[in-house]
Amino acid sequence: MNMPQSAQSCRWWRALALALWFLQIPAGAGAAQLVVQTLPATGAGRSVPPSADADWMPAALPHAAPGTTWFRILFEAPPQRSDPWAVSLPYFYGGGSLWLNGVPLGQVPSSDAHTTVRWERPFLFAIPDAMLRPGRNELLVLASASAVTPQARMGDLQVGSYAVLLQEYEQRRFWVRTMPQFTVLSCFVVGMLVLFIWWRRREELLYGLFGLTSIFWGCRTLTFVVEVLPSAVWPVWRVFYYTATGGFIIVLLIFALRLAGTVRPRVERALLLYWLLGPVSYVVSGGSETLPGRIWLGGTIPLGLAILVACAVAAIRQRTWPLIALAMAIALAVAAGVHDYLLATTSLSWHLAPAWFGHRIFLLHYGADLVLVVMGTILSTRFVSALYAVEQLNKTLESRVQERERTLQANYVQMHKLEQQHAVDEERQRIMRDLHDGLGSRLFVALSHVESREIEHEGIAQTLRDCIADMRLALEVMSPSGHDFMEAWSSFRFRWDRQLQVAGMQTRWKVVCEGDTLNLSAEAGMQLLRIAQEALTNVLKHAQARQVEIELQCCDDRVIFAVSDDGTSFNASRSTSGSGRGLANMRSRAQRLAGDLRIEAGNPGTRVELRFPFIEAPV
Repeated sequence: MNMPQSAQSCRWWRALALALWFLQIPAGAGAAQLVVQTLPATGAGRSVPPSADADWMPAALPHAAPGTTWFRILFEAPPQRSDPWAVSLPYFYGGGSLWLNGVPLGQVPSSDAHTTVRWERPFLFAIPDAMLRPGRNELLVLASASAVTPQARMGDLQVGSYAVLLQEYEQRRFWVRTMPQFTVLSCFVVGMLVLFIWWRRREELLYGLFGLTSIFWGCRTLTFVVEVLPSAVWPVWRVFYYTATGGFIIVLLIFALRLAGTVRPRVERALLLYWLLGPVSYVVSGGSETLPGRIWLGGTIPLGLAILVACAVAAIRQRTWPLIALAMAIALAVAAGVHDYLLATTSLSWHLAPAWFGHRIFLLHYGADLVLVVMGTILSTRFVSALYAVEQLNKTLESRVQERERTLQANYVQMHKLEQQHAVDEERQRIMRDLHDGLGSRLFVALSHVESREIEHEGIAQTLRDCIADMRLALEVMSPSGHDFMEAWSSFRFRWDRQLQVAGMQTRWKVVCEGDTLNLSAEAGMQLLRIAQEALTNVLKHAQARQVEIELQCCDDRVIFAVSDDGTSFNASRSTSGSGRGLANMRSRAQRLAGDLRIEAGNPGTRVELRFPFIEAPV
C-alpha cells in the first residue's frame, strides 16, 4: 500500500522538527505506513465507534477539524514481529479514546462540566500482542473538542516498534513536559534571589526588572505543567496566564530600554498600561480568547520589534557585547513569538507549511529561556565587575591607609621628639626659675650687702650656707636615681632638724604615709620642699619658738604638709623671708601644685598648712 504524498511530506517535516531538538532518529524508522480518514462525531457517535461503511473522508496527518472528530487509521502489520508495537501521539490536547480492531486500547480524560483539561504532553500506548493482527489493522481515535480546545487536532500519529517510538516519545516528553518544569523551578529560584539582591540594593533597578521577568516567565510556563483544573478555576487561571505573559513581555522591554540607556518614563507607563489590557480584556469579554489571545498578544509583536530596533541601534552606537547579545537574543525571541502566534491563532500557517506547523512545536518557550540566560549573564558580569571594582578600590584604600599610617607614624615620631624637646625646655626654664628665685636671689642680696658693707663675716657665711642648702635641695629632688620623694625628705629633715635644734628649739617630725615610698613627681616634690623651707625659715627667724612640729601625710589622692610652732603669732613681719617675698612665694608655689595654703595664727604660735592633690611621678 502506497503512502500518500502528503504523508511522505509529513515525514520530512517531522525529521526537521526533531533535528531542531538535536534528535537523531531516522524519519519513519520502525513505523508503519498509514491511511487516514476522518468523520465528525455527533450524537451517540461520541461514545460508540462508527462502522467501516460510514461516510469516512480521506485526510492526511497532521490534521485539524472543528469539533469532536473520529480518526480512522489503517495500517499493515507484518506476520512476524521481533518486538512489541505501540501507538504514539505527539499531542492530544482535548483527550479522547482509542480502539484497535474494535477493542478499546486506551483513554485520555476529556473536559466535562466539572473538569477542564488541556494536555500538552505526548502519549504512548503499548499494543498488546493479542490485539494486533497480521496484515491489515484498524485504529480508531476519538479526538475530543471543548470550549478550551474548539478544534480536534491530530498530530503525526505513528504506529510501529515500541522501542523506536518510546525513544522519540521520551525526547518530546522531555522538551514539552520536563523542560517546562525545570524552567518553572529555575525561574522562581533565580527570580527570588535576584529580587532579594534588588531589595537590598534598590538603586540596582536592572536586578529588580530581571527578577520580575524571571518570576513572570515561570508563572507563564506553568501552562505547560498544569494540565487539569476544575472548571470553576479555569477563568482565573487564564487571567493569571495573560497577566504573567504580559508581565514577562512588558518588563523585558523595560529592561532592554534601561540597559540600552533609553529611559522614557512616558513610554514605560504606556507599556505598563498596555500590560493591563490583556487580563482586563479577557474579563470584560466574558472569557473569550479572541480579544486577548489574538489582538492583545498580536500587539506585543510590534512592541517587541520596536524594542529590538532600539537595542540594535544602541548596540551599534555603544558597541558593547551585553547590548549585542541582548539584541540577538531578543531578535530570536521575537521570531519565536511570531512563529508561536501564527501557530496558535491563524490557519495561514497550515497552508504555508502544514507538516511543520502541524507538529505544534512552540518555540517562544526556548527563545525566552535564551533571553533570560543572556539577561542573567549580563547581570552576573556586572555583579562580578562590581566586585572586582570594589576589590580594586579596597586595595587602593589599603595602600592609601598604609601610606597614611606611615605618615602618621613619622608625624608621631616627630611630635614625640618635639614633646621631648619641649619638656627639656620647660625643665630648663623651671631650673632657671628656681635658681633665680632661690639661689640667685640669695646670692644677689648677699652681694649687695657685701658691696655696701652692711654684712659681717658671719652673715656672709650664713648666706653661703643657705645657698648651699638650696642647691642641695634642688639636687636631691631632681636626682635621676629614682622618684622616691622620701629620700629627699630625709635629707631635708636631717639638715633642718640640726639647724632648729642649734637655735634651741625642740622638733617633732611626724610622717604618715601609706607604704615605704612616695612616688611624688619631681616638680611637686620641689615645690613642697620649697614651701617647707620657707615656712621653717620664718619659724627660725621670727617665731622665737621653743617647739616646732612638722607633719607630712599622704594617701592615694592627697598630700598634707603642716608646720606648727608655739612662738609669736603670725603678723606682717613674719610674712617675708630674706628675699622679702616669702609669703607670696609660698602661695605661688601652692598654686603650681593646685593646692591650698592656709596660715592660722594661734595663741600662742602659728600653723602653716598645705593641701594639694597627689601627683605621681611618671614611670
